[in-house]
Amino acid sequence: MKKLLLFSTVLILSSTVYAQRNSNSNYWNTWEYTVKDGMHKEFEKAVAKKTSLYNKTPETAIRTYSVITGPNSGNYLRVEGNKSPKDYDLDRSAEGNYWLEYVSKYLVKEAGQVRYELLKEGSYNPNPNTVKFSKYVERTTFYVKADRILHFRRVMSRVAKVAEKRGWESTRSLYRLVNGGNRNSFVLAIGFDSYDRVEKPETETTFKEDYDELFGWGSLEEDWKNYDASLESWGEQVDMLKLIPEMSTGMMK
Repeated sequence: MKKLLLFSTVLILSSTVYAQRNSNSNYWNTWEYTVKDGMHKEFEKAVAKKTSLYNKTPETAIRTYSVITGPNSGNYLRVEGNKSPKDYDLDRSAEGNYWLEYVSKYLVKEAGQVRYELLKEGSYNPNPNTVKFSKYVERTTFYVKADRILHFRRVMSRVAKVAEKRGWESTRSLYRLVNGGNRNSFVLAIGFDSYDRVEKPETETTFKEDYDELFGWGSLEEDWKNYDASLESWGEQVDMLKLIPEMSTGMMK
């Protein structure tokens, strides 16, 4: 009995500390959908209407992407960002009921909500004061060994700092999965508007030279070995997303 009480106390304290520690965290939600053959237009129209009714404010804003490469090509990804813990206490049953009645009938498969935390260390935005959604997003999902998380995050953080030093124009956003899947999964989203892109301005130094200048001679080589060793055997998965304005908050015609 004493052991049970002790365990319960530790669990409660751990939950409290976790909640307090993450009270100011920035969370993102995603949903992925597979649509019935021949029903894509109907689905897009129904989602656009639902978005206009229930996702018209900054607090409820949502973006929609089509997956255009990989085994899930043709799927739709809905992304809802900048959430705080208290947002998950809101009653959104009316929105959910509308989806069930008017949208879900067009679906073959509906993956449940997956929640991520945006990691400031590892992300880089060249225009932080400008709200702009990229036309394309390259999404890389990393599967990291539980005992090598720090090695992986060190490289992601340092690459973001080098990107800032070199003035790269593409936005880099790093997320860690916190609910709805493998806790050791990370996603790096790189946004851009044209495939014909070159990171600029061009500099007289190389990426390696800038990396080693910031973090010490030989850092890139050592960090990259640790990075490679941090990934699970199946490593990483990359796919491309394309924004659908007509199904995204504030962009519908």
